[in-house]
Amino acid sequence: MKVTICSIGECMIEMANIDKGLYNFSIAGDTLNFSCYLNQRIFNKFYLTSIGNSDINKGVINFLKKKKINTDLVERISFKEIGLYIIKNKINGEKQFYYWRDDSAARYYFNNINISLLKKKYKFDFIYLTGITLSLLDDNNIDKFITSISNLRNTKSKIIFDFNIRIKRWSKKNLNLYLKKILPYIDILFCSGEDLIFWKNNNNIRTFENIIKKFTINHAIYRKNEEYNFAFYKNKKYMIKNKSIKKVIDTSGAGDGYNAAYLSNFVISEDPQLSLKAASELGKKIVMKKGAIVDVK
Repeated sequence: MKVTICSIGECMIEMANIDKGLYNFSIAGDTLNFSCYLNQRIFNKFYLTSIGNSDINKGVINFLKKKKINTDLVERISFKEIGLYIIKNKINGEKQFYYWRDDSAARYYFNNINISLLKKKYKFDFIYLTGITLSLLDDNNIDKFITSISNLRNTKSKIIFDFNIRIKRWSKKNLNLYLKKILPYIDILFCSGEDLIFWKNNNNIRTFENIIKKFTINHAIYRKNEEYNFAFYKNKKYMIKNKSIKKVIDTSGAGDGYNAAYLSNFVISEDPQLSLKAASELGKKIVMKKGAIVDVK
């Protein structure tokens, strides 16, 4: 029997700069990228989001179906549109984002519905969300959303959270507030060194260990940098050292694919060391191609 997982977040139109003044049109978004890279032989994949009702949004539904992602939880809002972002890469492949999503269908949806209704319809083994998911929420809706996540966890769903901090989407006040509210309910945590610098002003491994200890998170994965990756599971610490890639094309989606590969391998092996290795291997393949969702076969 397959493992059932629901990712919660926003998919958007991605315009990726592939040459001077030339952009490639595609569909992406961190939680969607993660869903696409999950092993289809292992998971039944659902996606909870909202999009518009215009012709451009119909392509989103077709894309999700092509990726074997169940669309039953994709809400259509006639008076809103899907979000848009432009991505440009520096010479080293690092990404720069420019967003148009403050009036998106997903932002409206997550501030006006109660996702606890999910537990009445489906039983999920895992729920996946990120800091970007949280950044969609207004101040007066974060507590309602956290309560919904707590209720889903009470149905025995394991909650997976990736910090995935985009500093332009946060005030420092909200970043601290939202993270401290969500972390007590997390079963599996993903974090990068970049995330930790944004939140705690350093990427020291001790800082990460203090976080997971404070919030009693028994399974956590920390990508300190491209070289050192760590996993913590059942009071044991695991580490791999990766070889640096000389020429990185595009880091978009690499962290999302990393998370998906780690989880895909862990649910089979329950071995953090093997899962770290598999995650790094997929991440390397993704950064050598342009775009967030790429063919890695």
